[in-house]
Amino acid sequence: MKAWVCRRFAAPFDIAIEDMPVPEPGPGEVRIRVHAAGLSFGETMVLEGRYQKTPPLPYIPSSEMAGVVDACGPSVTRLVPGQRVAAFSVSLDGGGLAEYCVLPESFVHGIADDLAFADAAGFLMNHWTAFNALVRRGNLQAGEVLLVHGATGGTGSAALDVGRAIGATVIATGSDDAKLARVTADHRINHVTTPLRERILEITGGRGADVIFDPVGGDLFDQSMRAIATGGRLLVIGFTSGRPAMARTNVLLVKMISVIGVEGRLAIERMGEQGWNDFREMLAWAADGRLKPQAGTCFAFADARRGYAEILARKHAGKCVVLID
Repeated sequence: MKAWVCRRFAAPFDIAIEDMPVPEPGPGEVRIRVHAAGLSFGETMVLEGRYQKTPPLPYIPSSEMAGVVDACGPSVTRLVPGQRVAAFSVSLDGGGLAEYCVLPESFVHGIADDLAFADAAGFLMNHWTAFNALVRRGNLQAGEVLLVHGATGGTGSAALDVGRAIGATVIATGSDDAKLARVTADHRINHVTTPLRERILEITGGRGADVIFDPVGGDLFDQSMRAIATGGRLLVIGFTSGRPAMARTNVLLVKMISVIGVEGRLAIERMGEQGWNDFREMLAWAADGRLKPQAGTCFAFADARRGYAEILARKHAGKCVVLID
């Protein structure tokens, strides 16, 4: 099979298309003929050797994919060959950027016939992270104000979708006016050209945002501490800015702010049955139309390297997805 393979972790990242053996499913595993694979910022960090965990080499990236079940190992009970599915891996070495991949059955979920593979591939991990952050960890309620940083990226756009489904007033921030114009939100703020705190206070009548979804960190985290409402919840999703921020505990104290870390993969891994119950609830929201997964930027299989480069350069809009014929 054809696969994008990394044989050393270094910056700039080094991946190439190679011929690799087609993997065989073991007990409880299914093999997927991949038609679309999602790319993530976390994978760029793995490729450059900057991630906190290092998968074994050779490394086939992409932990999110959609396609058709090709074969089932012993003891698989829920899925059958020929079934349309979307899948994700709780680690970053899911092997999705290939013609075939093998995953445990529990990571693979059937999808509707009318859901495009490109949309499905970018849905599970981003929406799960947003759902876990806003529903389980942040307890976002209808009528509250949700501020989403990095709203033009994959995880941020998923947070907008979940926030709208809950019934919150949604504010999107970004640094590119053209990309911001394409997102669906009640308010849009270019945080480079607009003073963030002043605009948030103007929108909220001086109260601030109830919940802040922050995958960016750095200076935006610092500004968020000044734009959050008393008793607000600041959800730390990541630090794509490259600088993990430090919270001033005196501000946490006097404003009674909760700063909450959210890691979607670890939530599934460590929350046990509660995590899977939440995950199934998210799938139900998608099935009944409350969530509307959509691919952002699509690339041909031969252009996957460019997809990762655009993620690093912040040139993409929404989730980056590679289409595999």
